[in-house]
Amino acid sequence: MNTKYLLTPGPVELPAEVLRAGARPLIGHRCPAFSELFTSIEKMLQELLKSEGPVIILPSSGTGALECMAVNFLEKGDKFISISCGVFGNRFREIALRTGAEGINIDVEFGESVTPKIAADAVKNNPGCKVLMITHNETSTAVVNPIKEIIAAIPEKDRPLIFVDGVSSVGAMECFPQEWGIDVLGTASQKGLLTPPGLGLVWLSEKAWKALDGKICPSYSYDLKLHKKELEAKSPANPFTPPVSLYYALEAALSEILERGTDIWFNSHRKYADALAAGLEAMGFDLLAKNKEARSSGVTAFKYPGGDTEAVRKKLRAMGIETAGGQGKLKGILIRVAHYNNWGWPELCIILGSLYGAAGMAQTLKKDFLAEAWNVWNKED
Repeated sequence: MNTKYLLTPGPVELPAEVLRAGARPLIGHRCPAFSELFTSIEKMLQELLKSEGPVIILPSSGTGALECMAVNFLEKGDKFISISCGVFGNRFREIALRTGAEGINIDVEFGESVTPKIAADAVKNNPGCKVLMITHNETSTAVVNPIKEIIAAIPEKDRPLIFVDGVSSVGAMECFPQEWGIDVLGTASQKGLLTPPGLGLVWLSEKAWKALDGKICPSYSYDLKLHKKELEAKSPANPFTPPVSLYYALEAALSEILERGTDIWFNSHRKYADALAAGLEAMGFDLLAKNKEARSSGVTAFKYPGGDTEAVRKKLRAMGIETAGGQGKLKGILIRVAHYNNWGWPELCIILGSLYGAAGMAQTLKKDFLAEAWNVWNKED
């Protein structure tokens, strides 16, 4: 059966307007029309991030954005601190290690978030490290880390460059790099930005741009200074051919988010996630993230008490609902469902009802799962 509901945490279900925008006729990437498109996207990204300065747009996945961050700043002889609470935190670490830099690794139990104290102690106990890297939203465990509070807990005079993997957070929840003190933020098109895969985005603070003075990037395609030069030219462009169709799609997606209003948009994602969690728990599913404050607005991860998680996912797929499984040591244990799009109560009912049917919960159900979800959904903000 063809997929009717795509619940994987990237790529995600896209609004019709975004799909139509991506089907527009191509234009040359050196013509005035493309420069106008580029400039429009830049202004909207700055509004979304509440930031100044350019956002570098790369033809890449989110992993490419993280690699761009690493290769521009790290080299053999450097040290970095990596705090990970999941598979993607570990991947960020692996990317950095391939530059030849030395990593100081701190691991948090899967399902838990990084606390400000953990980060502050890591910096205090490891002076001289060039970079602290952390994931904002860990999709492998559906946990969000309190980046604003983490950075605030580190004395400014002691702070290394703060690298944040925002691949699965930007667009779905608050992520304000300039306001929070992030130095380098990487994200991508295919999750909270509601665009097909293929665009990586990198934002730098003034401190980070200054740190690149005199440095030569070993990568041409990921050279941030080269991209910035072309972006700030009279006619903004990429240093090389970009995926023009994705720029059209990204412009449409950003327009939808900003026209709705970022506060309303972020709150709607939070409400959907909370209502979904209430329905799942009423059915007897066990959410991996026990701390409600640490639960992601973009994806929810849960365990099936019946044991055969993959059998449940297979039944869902037969219904036309594609979910994601666990990763790493959680493979075969978790079901993960994403909620990055602009869905509402009707879609939430379909997802919960399908899970109820696929998991065969009728004999063990103790609560009305839709009523529990509705109580959360209908609660006044």
